[in-house]
Amino acid sequence: MGGSLTVSERILFHLQSFTKYEDKYEVPYHMTQDGISQSCGISRAHAAIELKKLKSSGLVEERLSHVKRGKARRKVYLLSHEGKSKASAILQYVQENGIDPAVDPTKVHAEASAARRKSAIRSTPMPAARYFFGREKELSDLGGALEDPARKLVVIRGIPGIGKTTLAVKLLSEVSGHMVFWYSVRPWDTPRNIAESMGRFFSENGSRRLDAYLASGGFELGEMSFLLRELLAENGHIFAFDDADASDAVQEFLQMFRHSSGAGKILMTVEGESELYEKSEIVASGEAFECELGGLSRSAALELLRTRGIGDDVGKELVDVANGHPLSLEMVTKTTPKEARSQLSRFFEEKFYNGLSDDQKSLLQLSSVFQKPFPAEAIPRGLRGVRKGSMLRETEPGRFEIHASVRDFVYGHMAADERSRWHSAAADHYLRSDDPNERLLHLFKANRTLEAEMLIARLGESLLDSGNVTRLWQILEHHDPVKPRYRLDVQIAKARIAGMLGRYNDAWRLLEEVSRDGDDAAKAEALVEMGRIRSRQGTVEDASRLFDEALTKAEHIPNIRAKALRGLGVVESRMENPGRAQELLEKSARDSLSAMDTKGMQKAHLELGNVLMAQGEFEKAVEHFSKCAAGFGPVDLAGTYLNLGVAHSHLGQLGDARQHLENATRLCEETGQPRTRAQAHVILSEVLIKMGDPASAREHCFEALEVFSELDDRPGVSAAYANLGMVEHLTGNGDASEEYYKESISALDGVDDVKSVADSKRHLGQMLVESGEQDRGSALIEESTKLTRSGPADDPAGLDARRGHT
Repeated sequence: MGGSLTVSERILFHLQSFTKYEDKYEVPYHMTQDGISQSCGISRAHAAIELKKLKSSGLVEERLSHVKRGKARRKVYLLSHEGKSKASAILQYVQENGIDPAVDPTKVHAEASAARRKSAIRSTPMPAARYFFGREKELSDLGGALEDPARKLVVIRGIPGIGKTTLAVKLLSEVSGHMVFWYSVRPWDTPRNIAESMGRFFSENGSRRLDAYLASGGFELGEMSFLLRELLAENGHIFAFDDADASDAVQEFLQMFRHSSGAGKILMTVEGESELYEKSEIVASGEAFECELGGLSRSAALELLRTRGIGDDVGKELVDVANGHPLSLEMVTKTTPKEARSQLSRFFEEKFYNGLSDDQKSLLQLSSVFQKPFPAEAIPRGLRGVRKGSMLRETEPGRFEIHASVRDFVYGHMAADERSRWHSAAADHYLRSDDPNERLLHLFKANRTLEAEMLIARLGESLLDSGNVTRLWQILEHHDPVKPRYRLDVQIAKARIAGMLGRYNDAWRLLEEVSRDGDDAAKAEALVEMGRIRSRQGTVEDASRLFDEALTKAEHIPNIRAKALRGLGVVESRMENPGRAQELLEKSARDSLSAMDTKGMQKAHLELGNVLMAQGEFEKAVEHFSKCAAGFGPVDLAGTYLNLGVAHSHLGQLGDARQHLENATRLCEETGQPRTRAQAHVILSEVLIKMGDPASAREHCFEALEVFSELDDRPGVSAAYANLGMVEHLTGNGDASEEYYKESISALDGVDDVKSVADSKRHLGQMLVESGEQDRGSALIEESTKLTRSGPADDPAGLDARRGHT
């Protein structure tokens, strides 16, 4: 311990005041993650990182407990036996040395309960909502729609049990200044049931005209429309119809009421597409607003399960089974995924599936095999008539899907031959719409494996241009090719995908088979891919040898020779031989041109841009990257955006750099490239630091840290911690900054990555010098200089901002 406490020490110091609660049923808010962060003066995200480290080191224990004045059990943190000993030593040190621990429990305040709004007058009480979790965005959007004078109709749409009624109740409970009428429509309801309930509502609010009209025996829609227009000429009414589509008999009445509601607002919950309004009214006139309700967020779903005494370990699996479906999470009583899935299946079957017609079931079966929204043209003509009123939801004009919970149930309910039949129909649709990646998935699911292998052989490397790399691996990982003619093509494709995901051992195993059994062209392709793996791993001598072998095999095959030359160019660049690198890459571009391989030429330009960037010629690098961006698919484009972000950052064009790096993270998310996404987050955090936005930079560091930790990429973890050190240094938090730099260095223990260790020590040394600790700082800078002189020139982590992404 130095002259002040580290963040971890502050947390231990804080928790030692609450050891008396370790056996109590109810504990103070101070023992939650929020309470700890407030007391120690750190962000909640920072507290989460520190508590995770303290748990792994055995100093802190986590459990679920009831928190004072809280409605549900929450995670709280207590000192372990070893933690108490450590905390006692910290307390003694603070007292003996007169140190300010920077811990203040008086700053801890649980979120104040929202002030109760004045209740509006209602015809009958609304259904009670025991709990409400998440849905903040939906509440905000719906509240805005109710306040918008142009919006007359507000609709909450979703499958049974998704939480429509609960959300409507929550929304209306926060409304003030309006009289609210609530009616839950039942399947047997008639128009008169609703009208009489409305009559009582108006009577209780001072007008008996509708009640008197109904009592006289009158019930003509035209007369009622005229009467309602007069009653609702003034603002201040909200009419809520829960399950508005539950009764066919009331639809004409509701249509009349909608056009007679004057200045009033209508809120409806519905399951399927309603005939009370058209989509054009949402898009064109703006008179209607529709909120399509999906499952709860993961955090909200876990919070719901905690109220039922189900901890996160089991809860996470149940959330995945239920896809965030609230009613499923409330009703499930089984705590193993298999039993819970069976229980939820029975619920969906009894709730709605058994009552569907054969055509309606067929439409849902087809919909359940699609992995993304599909167009109306994908639906067979014989089923298009049942789409209206079905469980399909329109995600954008002309494209449809069903909720994940329904999709999982319907898909699991089908027999194997039914699944195969509908996957086959989807595969044929994607043949017509020219989407090879989706077609490949459905060919395998339909057991049309020969066609799938033919597709892989025909498309080759272009299969990776626009697909989700992670999903492609999931499709192909366990497939053993059945046709000898296509076997090597399939194995090479699998190896390329594995390499892009960093699964180098899997890729190497596949490539060894091809290099052993293939002809010269296949062997050359395999050697190129093996060279790329060694290049990414930083063993440039091995990479160079493999690329040379590939050149020999591909002497008379220009497109493969171009790939080998490109690989050698990358190696020479990493060995800091820019002239030789440029020469090889220009040869690669010429070979690609002779083979009419446009993508090969673009990749050569990408690597030439990296060579120029390593030499500090950032404007020329941008020109090369821009040429690539115009022709790449989303997979390669993600890396190109990353490189453009790096180059613009060095040019001081921080706004452009930020935009390119945000594009890179988005595309990596869409195409399943976690490692590249994490690299983009790290570099984006550096740009945000330069822009003076440390809070956003910190969040991107944590995003990167999560991915790199999952991948066990310790150089990446080190880079993320180093940038967190810069963030805390920028905000004047010297202790936290030093701690993060130390984490950056310790993350590299046992890693043969001299450059990253040197960079981290240099950053830490500079920070210490600037903070007045000249001797310690200078010693670290000197260590960094020695390491840099003795270390290799390559960049195995792929995070050198002057080299970019390859």
